[in-house]
Amino acid sequence: MSARHRLLIVGGSSDHPGGVEAFCDRGTAALAAHTDRWTVERIAADSAYLSRATLRRYLRQLGRLVAHCRRGRPDLVWVQYVNLPDLGFVLLARAMGRRVMVTPHLGSNWRSQSHPLLRRLSQWALARAQRLALISRTQELEIALPPALPRSLIRNFLPQSVLSSVPAAGDTMPDRLQLIHSSRLSEGKGTFLVVEVCALLRDRGVAFDARITGGADAETMARLHALIAERGLENRVKVLGRIPEEELLDLLGRSDVLIHLSKIDSYPLIVLEAMACSTVPLVMELAGARDMVETYRGHVVSAATPVEEAAAWLQSLDVPTLRRDRADVAAPVRDDYAWSRAAGALEAALDATVAALPGATGGTALDAPDRR
Repeated sequence: MSARHRLLIVGGSSDHPGGVEAFCDRGTAALAAHTDRWTVERIAADSAYLSRATLRRYLRQLGRLVAHCRRGRPDLVWVQYVNLPDLGFVLLARAMGRRVMVTPHLGSNWRSQSHPLLRRLSQWALARAQRLALISRTQELEIALPPALPRSLIRNFLPQSVLSSVPAAGDTMPDRLQLIHSSRLSEGKGTFLVVEVCALLRDRGVAFDARITGGADAETMARLHALIAERGLENRVKVLGRIPEEELLDLLGRSDVLIHLSKIDSYPLIVLEAMACSTVPLVMELAGARDMVETYRGHVVSAATPVEEAAAWLQSLDVPTLRRDRADVAAPVRDDYAWSRAAGALEAALDATVAALPGATGGTALDAPDRR
């Protein structure tokens, strides 16, 4: 019987669930279903929206990492890198003699990558790890990564309930174009651009319904509702706030197009989730998002004129044809992101990391999971 290893996953927020938290939840479940060689524990990073008021929570999680390393002595600490303070967990785990693997979840427009000094600091801290586990080859184009650090290519994790369900049929949907936007609502995620797209569609006589889901702080939510009212879209655009995962997946399955005009996502999980639910994505020009669309289905708009381009493409759609092809949107995504494949790629990356000596740096070859 193969030796058992202890894995500690660090990342995400304890009170602002989103894509990273879903990635960790599903990755834990998929790995457990795939193999009994790894036991998993998790702690949040609580590094999002870091300020004087929230610093104590972040420091508390650093303390929890110390306690885990002393008590449980994990064979590997897997850090999810979203915000620059997440790299504090990398440095602390290495200082305590633990092997570390890092998965970045950020893109080129994040401050840690756009600011020259922070970019160098990020690259230096990443170099302290033993391995990078990238969710897309396009991350090499967007993030300053240590050139000598070994890489593995893993995959995102989609909800098992979607992967095993029958794609929703389009003949039960309203005649109007059904649009959805789901994210941590913000300027960077393109939330306000969605409202402007809807206003332009309304002005051009396009029949549609739009739903916006996701959490936000009180100020952002107030701005969003004010913009919807200012554009006179109260009867067309519904803000549902944060909703349970199963409800979100149901809404995706009853939508024609996901509008995701994010300027910051490296490889947006919601886009894969939408396609697995037979929903076509409309995305902003970013390397990861473009890679998804070119591999499967969807449309890319430029960062220069996203509202005009998005509205023009949506206006050009033939809704009956779009719905007739729904099953063709979902099938290849579900096949590529089956849990057995995703968990197998993750297990290979974990095994490669613990096989190396602490502090060792191997080649830079990207170990890619098998693809059809």
